[in-house]
Amino acid sequence: MRFLRHRLRRFRRDERGGILIEFLVLFPLFIFVFTSTFEAGVMNVRHALLERAVDLAVRDLRLGRGSSAPTHDELRATICNYAGMMPKCDERLHIEMERIDSASWTFREGQIACIDTEEEGELTQNFTPGALNDFMLITVCGAFDVMTPASGLGLWLPKIGDSDHYPLIAMSAYVIEP
Repeated sequence: MRFLRHRLRRFRRDERGGILIEFLVLFPLFIFVFTSTFEAGVMNVRHALLERAVDLAVRDLRLGRGSSAPTHDELRATICNYAGMMPKCDERLHIEMERIDSASWTFREGQIACIDTEEEGELTQNFTPGALNDFMLITVCGAFDVMTPASGLGLWLPKIGDSDHYPLIAMSAYVIEP
């Protein structure tokens, strides 16, 4: 018994390895902050690229560059061309274009549709090019991979279905000039 008490006292007074406790407490916190900052930075860059690409594509529509009534695929290709370095842009962008009634200002209701990359079925498209003097609303939703799905901000980002993709949404409105 005396031997055990002596060993416990000696263990309690020994200061070797004390820094290991601080490391074990602070290292996970440091990694959490680092991965969250990295994820937020990547997400902000992607959102800025998407917003800019949508603005430039809508500017082309307003100025009459290209087709006067572009198809869904043509508009997606234009947005992806302007977006630059967005991964799998052609596969992961969903575009909705709808006419807004200027008398009642009624918008569509419900959630914004986004591509679910896990499903094989085609997403239904609400894509109406519009006519002269129509007030049009374009909604673009992109599905992007979470960089760190198991830690930091990646855990709390809203996901699309059961996948590790989060949605980024950009909207723009314009009037089709005669």
